[in-house]
Amino acid sequence: MTITCLNHKKTSKFICYQCNSLMCSRCISIHNKEHPDHSDKWEHIDDIKDSLSTLKLDDIIDTTNTTTNNDISNDSTNSNNNSISQINNKLKSLWESLRSSASRYQRLSTTENEIKQHFEQLHQYLIREEHKLQRDIINDKHTITNQIDNNILNLKYIVNIIMIFNKLNINDNDNNNNKVNTDNKSMINSNNTDNICDDQSIISDKASLYSTTTIMESIRSNSSLQSFINHNNQTLFNEYLDLFNIEELLKQHSNDSTSLLLDIIHKYNNQFNKSTTITDNNNLTLSSYKLSIKQPDFNQLNSIIEQSIKLDNIESTESINTTTNNNDNKQSYIFITHQLKGSTHQTTIRLKS
Repeated sequence: MTITCLNHKKTSKFICYQCNSLMCSRCISIHNKEHPDHSDKWEHIDDIKDSLSTLKLDDIIDTTNTTTNNDISNDSTNSNNNSISQINNKLKSLWESLRSSASRYQRLSTTENEIKQHFEQLHQYLIREEHKLQRDIINDKHTITNQIDNNILNLKYIVNIIMIFNKLNINDNDNNNNKVNTDNKSMINSNNTDNICDDQSIISDKASLYSTTTIMESIRSNSSLQSFINHNNQTLFNEYLDLFNIEELLKQHSNDSTSLLLDIIHKYNNQFNKSTTITDNNNLTLSSYKLSIKQPDFNQLNSIIEQSIKLDNIESTESINTTTNNNDNKQSYIFITHQLKGSTHQTTIRLKS
């Protein structure tokens, strides 16, 4: 399809880049008279084809950062721009803009990272101060956790001894007519009727139910030892728990319940020697703390930060070469950091490209 001028019915062979109009030979003459400032903005299609046929992309380089000597050669090259297609000039302009934008973006990223590193020092300082204050408290909490774990294990053994004693009394034919200690039975069996079915199997051991955090919550929520045991009768104090292997011990003691009871108490004492058992908080080398918090003066803090870092925005007269707006201005920055302590300082300056 041939593009024809509607006014003169002639083939259009010219294009004006300024007003983006296609024109014939007569139109271009009229256009030059009406728009003399467009005289270097139009091209003939033959000139465009010649320029494209000899186009070498390797010759399109960024010359914005070359030395003065190179600028002289560039001036001589630019003097021949009239014979170079506007497409060539556009390619060169686009490439220089891309190079400039990429370099500037890299410099901005470098400055951004320096700001981040500066405030990272402040973050690390605050974290160190936080950990310094928390260190003794964390150590004391760890000591208390060990104490609770040890005392819970101790308590489990004692409760297990009571369970064994009750079972031995029930199963002892010689003592069928004796009344079982109702207080001990109450401590172990209270609420079991409601919570345990006849065909109940041992509840699976779940880590969360045995965690020290869960145990401490149960201790705080129960005011008496009886309620604490009842609350944990499916886990810590499960009635099926046999810490002493009673069946084997009964064989060893020829089913003598009295001898067996004495033996398990002896085994308990061997495992939980008084010298290694912590039962009194007063025996712990723990400190008492009084925390005083004063709201920091953020105005003073802001002043300190502003003295340690500064970013000045400087307007530049150099325009950014873009395809959308050639009148946009670059923004340049002067970035300065000072160490918070000491007299030394580091200064980094970021200027326009």
